[in-house]
Amino acid sequence: MTQTYLLEWMDLTVTSTLNPSKTDLTMISPIQSREIIEKANEQTFFIQSQFTIQVFSLTKEKQIKILVGNYYSTLLFLLDKITEINNSNDLYRDSLKEVTTTLISCLNELIIFIESRFANYLTAPFQIVERKTTSPIVMNGFSGKVLCKLSTDQTALILRASDELKILISKSMNHLFKTIVPFLSTPNKADLSYNAMRSKAYVFEERDKQIAIETLERMIKQIKEY
Repeated sequence: MTQTYLLEWMDLTVTSTLNPSKTDLTMISPIQSREIIEKANEQTFFIQSQFTIQVFSLTKEKQIKILVGNYYSTLLFLLDKITEINNSNDLYRDSLKEVTTTLISCLNELIIFIESRFANYLTAPFQIVERKTTSPIVMNGFSGKVLCKLSTDQTALILRASDELKILISKSMNHLFKTIVPFLSTPNKADLSYNAMRSKAYVFEERDKQIAIETLERMIKQIKEY
């Protein structure tokens, strides 16, 4: 049975729509940029749910390994490509920069999804370690800081909960963020503002709340397996 290529939209967007060698990026309007951002977020959730269905529709381990490996390799390729575009001088407007950083975040989320849910089916587990140590996102000059794979909004939620439950005890929530945040970086930002992150702990999207919850649930599962 032929399965649908779930990365079709992501692939086309990265390799064609946002590729300066194929598209005149000045023709992409702010409205179109916003539409791409919304579509990227929608696709991220869609791909995760449908990919899981595709995996469990297969009965042979070899078939699953091929499927998981192909998607993982493609995601890494697309991440490298969009990162290259993001770092180029062809993005003239903030709206386009937001598009590329959103796609970087979405692709990272999908990669982490495969690494956490289907690592056993990756034919070369060392690829995961290699990605974490050689990816331009991870090694983008963030020396001396701890790279947090969550967004600032998601990290803010976890720090807020840790403060309110007295898991991390500090003089105040402001002091907690001021002490910890300067030592963190995210895949998209090297220098984080503790004030900005603290404010995100109170003004956030439901999607960020759900990702934070899912991350904590994965941690609980991991601890149970120790």
